[in-house]
Amino acid sequence: MKRQNDWYTGINYYDKYRETQITVQRKTIISPYKTGFHEQVQLIYVLSGNALMKINSCDYQATAGSFFCLYSHHFYEIHSITEKLDVICIQFYIGLFMYMSWEKHPKNANAKLVYDTCPMVLLSLAHRKKIEELCLKLLEEAKEERFGSHNLVTYQTLELHTYFCRYAFEEIGMNQKSEDSVWSVIKKVLLATSQNLELKEIAAELHTSPRALNQKIKEVCGYTFFQLQQMGTMLNACALLHFPDLTISYVSDLTGFSSVTAFYRVFEQYCKLTPREYQRQCICGAEGAPSGSSLAMQFLQYIHLNFMHPLTLEEMSAAFYVKPYTAQEIMKSIFDMNFKELLNEIRICYAASLLKTRPDSALSISVSCGFDSYSTFQRTFQFYMNQTPTEYRSM
Repeated sequence: MKRQNDWYTGINYYDKYRETQITVQRKTIISPYKTGFHEQVQLIYVLSGNALMKINSCDYQATAGSFFCLYSHHFYEIHSITEKLDVICIQFYIGLFMYMSWEKHPKNANAKLVYDTCPMVLLSLAHRKKIEELCLKLLEEAKEERFGSHNLVTYQTLELHTYFCRYAFEEIGMNQKSEDSVWSVIKKVLLATSQNLELKEIAAELHTSPRALNQKIKEVCGYTFFQLQQMGTMLNACALLHFPDLTISYVSDLTGFSSVTAFYRVFEQYCKLTPREYQRQCICGAEGAPSGSSLAMQFLQYIHLNFMHPLTLEEMSAAFYVKPYTAQEIMKSIFDMNFKELLNEIRICYAASLLKTRPDSALSISVSCGFDSYSTFQRTFQFYMNQTPTEYRSM
C-alpha cells in the first residue's frame, strides 16, 4: 500500500506567527532592577525567596507561591530583596492566547480581567502544588525540544495563563490596591487604543495642567503621554493585522489615524516594517499565507457553528467584513461549492448523524438542522444521500 508522507496541516500557515514565540526560564534574582515598557506578557511564579515588587507604584510582596501576570500596561520593578528569588518566568505575546480562548465569558468579564484584577495572586497550598508542577513541566518541555514540545509548551502556557485569570477573577474586590491617579492614566492610555484621548481633557479631570501631567507621567514610567498613546495604538494595530482580510485602510480607521499615510509612517517608525511587511514576515512567513484559503476555513467554521439557524450569504459575509460576491468566489475556488451547497451539505451531515443517534422525529431533526420546511429537508436529503430520511434511518 502506498504511503502518503506529506500531510497538510495548519502549521503550513501558522508556524511563523510571532505569538508562537514563548520563552520559559528559571531565574535567580539577587539584585533589584526596574523595567520599562514590555510588549510581551510575563508570567512569573515564585518558587522561593522574599522581595518587594512595585507594580504601577503599588507594593506586592513576592514570596513562595506568589503568581504574577504582567501585561504591557504593568510597569514593574524589583524594589528590594530580603532573600534571593528563585522564579520561573514565561514570556509570550497575548495574541495567540486571545485567539485560542474559545470559552464564552459572562458579559464584561474580559474588561474586569483587565481593569479590576490584581497583577498578583498568592496561591493556597493546594493551588501552589498544581501551579508549581505545571511550571516545572513547562520548563522541562521547553528545554528538551522533543517531538511535540512546541505544541505542549503552547498548551501548557495557555493553561497556566488561564489558571491565573481564574484565580485573579475570583479574587476581584479582595486585597485590592488602588493605583494613584497618574498610573491610572497610564493604564487608560495604553489600553484605550481606539479612542482619541486628549491630554488636555484628562488633565482637566485631575485638576492639573497638561504640561504638569505629562511631566509626571514621564517621571514615573519614562515615557510621555504621546509615546504611550502610540505604543498602545501599535499593539492594537499589530493584533488587527493578524486578520489578512481586514484592509489596511480599515485597520487605520479603527485605530484612530487620520489617513493611511499617517498610519504607515507611525507603524514603520515603531515596528521598523511597513504593515504589509509585518504581515508577511511576522505573521505568515516570508511567502505569506493565501488569504482566500485562510478565510475559507473561517467560513467553514462559521457555518458549522451556525447551520442550525436561518443563515444567508449576506449575513456571513458581513461577519467577516467582505462582500458576498467575494465570499462566494472564495468558497467556489477552495471547496468547489457555493454557499448554499456547502450549507446544505453540512446540514445533511448533521441530520444523518442525528437520525441514527436520536429518537426525535425526522421533522424535529430537520428543524434543528436549520431547514425551513420538511419538504425541503426531504428533497435535500434525497439529493445528497440518494435515499429518504426514513429509508436511511431504517438501514
